[in-house]
Amino acid sequence: DQALPMEVFLFVIGYLVQFGASCLLLYKIYKFKSIYGLSVDTQISYLLAVISRCVWSMETRLVETKFAYLELTCSTAACGGLAFLCWQLYHTTSKHSVPFLRVYVTAPACLVLAFFFHPGDDWFSMQILVSYTMFQEAMGLLPQLYLMRHMHEVEAMTSHYVGLIVIARFIRMIFWGKMYFLGEHFLQLFFADICHTLLSADYMYLWMRKLKDGGRLVYSQIV
Repeated sequence: DQALPMEVFLFVIGYLVQFGASCLLLYKIYKFKSIYGLSVDTQISYLLAVISRCVWSMETRLVETKFAYLELTCSTAACGGLAFLCWQLYHTTSKHSVPFLRVYVTAPACLVLAFFFHPGDDWFSMQILVSYTMFQEAMGLLPQLYLMRHMHEVEAMTSHYVGLIVIARFIRMIFWGKMYFLGEHFLQLFFADICHTLLSADYMYLWMRKLKDGGRLVYSQIV
């Protein structure tokens, strides 16, 4: 089946883009020894998502390629490193998202959603963790977007980090489209990535304009 390599490539390349974004953020935090302007909830959300992915990836066709193993290992290390730095430098920030976007709310909510909306007909299956990963990743960026909405100006590397995360989700939307044409319909998961992309669409417009014209990126509703 010639479609399988392309399908795996699209899925993995999206996460490699996210890994690149995580490396950029690791460099920023290491350089400035601060997590000011960054959402701890976003990083914990991505850590929970990648831990879940470590479980269910072993039950999918991704096990057929070492490329996927390499990506998953690198992504897990990067998410773990970011979560550790957020814990270590927690004292450098006092800004957090609204309570209903904090990870202690979104993680249980995503798990409940995954239980009711997951691929397949079985109530209990590994597909619940697949859905949880996608839902948690979709919700995970919202606290970071909220913080940037309430900052006068978004720092350059933070803006590139968020931009790359959204690009990674867009690539995965292409993956879901490819799967649909192969006859494998994961509409619940596709919908999660669509919502993620729509919620960040205005930010992406500003980010791409910044890349084209230079200058500051002001995302605040107040300014």
